[in-house]
Amino acid sequence: MTGARRRLLFDAGDYPVSQAAASGLAVRIAELAETLSDGFAVTVYSPDAPDPMHLGGARLERRADRWRELLDATDAVFFFDVADADRLAQAVEAGPLIVSETAPPIEHGTYPSLLLQDAPEDRYREVVEAYQRQVRASHHFICRSRVERATVLASLVTAGRVGVRDLTGSATLDHLVTSVPIGFSRHSRLVAERTTPEPLADVLWTGGIWSFYDPYVLVDAVSLCARRGLRITAAFLYGQPHPDTREIVEALEKRIADRAVADLVTVVRRPVTHRDRDAYLTAARAFVCVARPGVENDTCVRLRIRDSRLYGVPMIVDGFGATADEVRRDGPGRVLDEPSPETLADALTETLAARPPGGAVNAFEYRNDLWGLVPRLHDLLGR
Repeated sequence: MTGARRRLLFDAGDYPVSQAAASGLAVRIAELAETLSDGFAVTVYSPDAPDPMHLGGARLERRADRWRELLDATDAVFFFDVADADRLAQAVEAGPLIVSETAPPIEHGTYPSLLLQDAPEDRYREVVEAYQRQVRASHHFICRSRVERATVLASLVTAGRVGVRDLTGSATLDHLVTSVPIGFSRHSRLVAERTTPEPLADVLWTGGIWSFYDPYVLVDAVSLCARRGLRITAAFLYGQPHPDTREIVEALEKRIADRAVADLVTVVRRPVTHRDRDAYLTAARAFVCVARPGVENDTCVRLRIRDSRLYGVPMIVDGFGATADEVRRDGPGRVLDEPSPETLADALTETLAARPPGGAVNAFEYRNDLWGLVPRLHDLLGR
């Protein structure tokens, strides 16, 4: 690339790139912005972030009424998840390259906040239509895994975005979709190396407490281990109130009380800053994130696998979908083909025996850090 650096605008949507927020998607946005800022002039358009994450050479633009002004000074705009309809429409009108990292909004149809509305089918249809508009409007797509690539390509075909010229020109359709698997940035690796561990629990549930997960299985597994004479502590990191998780968190706390393991299992209801989270993750001996069978798990890789790879902490997951495929292929961790309190208790016993408290941890070398992956985007963005 020669001459002035091309200008990229990242729309962080409803995910503030703030140290005070724990969203996995916000971390990915910040790390992609940091990495791409090596070769491009990157601006991140975010909800208010009083304590922003590290963005490298990227610039933070706190959300205001300057979206159209920013678009007019942009060569490419990136949307993550389902794009805001108004900002997407303005991007189409302004004319920069539109790049989206998104997937069919399948799990949205199970959110309690949607199901409690007067017309949930109509509301879900609105979400799907917003995704369809984004598929039609975007020039290029980023995906995190093979299955996500497949779902995006299927969406492009059904939207009439793929023709004979596309297929004869590229059997892999790389001009439409670029794979950037879940990794981490150089700065995050430095943070991991320098973070002082702060033990919170032996085992951390590192995903959210959503309806498609089965958080109760960890409570039951800890109870079973205690009956076997092995006292394991566990903590759910993201138990702060949220309209789509409040009832689940309350039921989870009732399960903890019913199993009489309140001295062993904690639900963290306060917001966890990134600095605290890094310290807790560094000290943990295992991560757990177990889901139930469902289409969401078939088609989506959980972003929290990034934490496992960055810190080299084994992640115990269910065997129902794409996250299990990632763990089997690149690790670190183990897959429960038939998750239950018994199989999870056995896995915890074996995993923690191999990682004693305060013991030396072997570094996990994951080949797909973001620094090595995003050059795949440079040819596209440099043209």
